[in-house]
Amino acid sequence: METYSVIDIGSNTIRLVIYRLAEGMPRAILNSKRAAGLAGYVDGEGRLSAEGVEKLLQVLAEFRLALDLIPECRVYPFATASLRNIRNTQEVLDAVRARCGMEVQVLSGFEEASLDFRGAGSVLSAESGLVTDVGGGSTQLVFFREGRIQTAVSLPWGSLNLYRRFCQGLFPTAGELAAMEREVEQSLRQALPGAAYPAEPVFTIGGTARAILELYRRWEPGREKENVYSTSFFDQLLQRCAQKPKKLLRQILSQSPDRVHTLLPGAAVLHTLSRCCGCRTVHTSPFGVREGYLDYMLEKEGLRHG
Repeated sequence: METYSVIDIGSNTIRLVIYRLAEGMPRAILNSKRAAGLAGYVDGEGRLSAEGVEKLLQVLAEFRLALDLIPECRVYPFATASLRNIRNTQEVLDAVRARCGMEVQVLSGFEEASLDFRGAGSVLSAESGLVTDVGGGSTQLVFFREGRIQTAVSLPWGSLNLYRRFCQGLFPTAGELAAMEREVEQSLRQALPGAAYPAEPVFTIGGTARAILELYRRWEPGREKENVYSTSFFDQLLQRCAQKPKKLLRQILSQSPDRVHTLLPGAAVLHTLSRCCGCRTVHTSPFGVREGYLDYMLEKEGLRHG
């Protein structure tokens, strides 16, 4: 059975996923993640530092060694805001090619948003709504109606760069989260001035969304298999940060320690988005940009089997 791999170079994590196709659908057989935090290596001139480049190369070289053990596995590496928003993108791509033999495609914001929608499409349970992906360095919004994209927007902030800009300590405070929400709201209103796009329900994808879903499941007995919840949970989560921050910190550390910095900023983004766009119901999708990119590449190369 043919295997395909996708390497997703994000601002917070770098992930290798190996897939097999079953009845035309991608099925992950290996999922390996490294918390590289590339956004933290961008210097004052907007360049990925030498240390950051080396961090990236080390992770990709490790993945390369693993992939070399799998015969005839096609490799599709791509990057999002991690390399899109730096000034020395080509220099980094050249270093990756020289050290690891990989040709990395850097997605534009629109491409990333469109592939989010494509990846999530197989599990969208509504004809209209909003797909959103809160990444480490950017946030994608895709409004769709009757199964078609109405507009796709990429916003230049995500959970990690919001944390780095607003937070002084390990864990965001209620005041810092409120400041994030004010900026996010202002940015949203500029990006979507007076727009009347469908936003109910909202389909969330990505690691931050899945970590928030796990908290919901943990707090709501009997909901361990649910992937749908009310946007009022964001209020509950942010209120707990204000009232019982130490307890919440312990819960996040026990559940998602690699997202201790980014889970709450991501929740603040989703909370603001819900208020501004009128979202009431959240569906968390297991699929997203990686599956969308794989589907796109298989179609482009004539390899997709229906």
